[in-house]
Amino acid sequence: MGKLKILAIGGSPKKGNTFSVLNLIKENYPDIDLKIIMLKDMNLELCLGCYSCIRLGEENCPLKDDRDTIINEMLDSDGVVFASPVYVNSATSLMKNFIERTGYEGHRPRFYDKFAMTLAVCGMFGAKETNQFMSDILTSYGFDVVSSLELQVATKTEKETLYNHKLIVEAFDSFIDKIEKGERTPLPMGQLVRFNLFKLISEHKQDYFKADYQYYKDKSDLPYDGKISSVKKKLAYAQAGKMLNDFMKVR
Repeated sequence: MGKLKILAIGGSPKKGNTFSVLNLIKENYPDIDLKIIMLKDMNLELCLGCYSCIRLGEENCPLKDDRDTIINEMLDSDGVVFASPVYVNSATSLMKNFIERTGYEGHRPRFYDKFAMTLAVCGMFGAKETNQFMSDILTSYGFDVVSSLELQVATKTEKETLYNHKLIVEAFDSFIDKIEKGERTPLPMGQLVRFNLFKLISEHKQDYFKADYQYYKDKSDLPYDGKISSVKKKLAYAQAGKMLNDFMKVR
């Protein structure tokens, strides 16, 4: 394997603790090609909620900015670190907007060959919830989220700094190890159900969900290299069918 390419996406509105942690990682791993993108420095307009990216395709988004530049960097990387400080027990508005602007990836996932790490920085509370929020979304995009890091930066004493440095190294080492081994964790049942559900919906509503239909029409199975048992596949398909039937009963 050549030099690993890692992209780090920072959701902080300032170059504070989260940015410092990402730079610390970059400095401590000179053999890794690590690029840091701070969303605050990118031209990323607020999602309009028009649904065009989901229904018709992301190329139909009326906002023409740096969204695709970031997506292309993600596709070109071996792994992506999603980092956010904790604001009101969750990710920042910058990170949430980026997720909203890329929500179509949850409908038509294309990151099945990518690994991800989540990083949440807080004063005391909310890191676990923030990582869980980002991890759930990234899993729906196809990422294998193999590492997460909860950092409390409260006092900045030498003791706290040394402890956090240990946590950072352990989490990032684990992330890199999973990438180098290339072994994906078992796909969550929820993602299998999601795949089947969107495929079924797109078949029922071809004219409305045009982009989804084009994505799913030639896919009989999930584009995933992990071993998924036939029983698990059948259960996921049955569950997706029931969800669709329940939904259509009142519509």
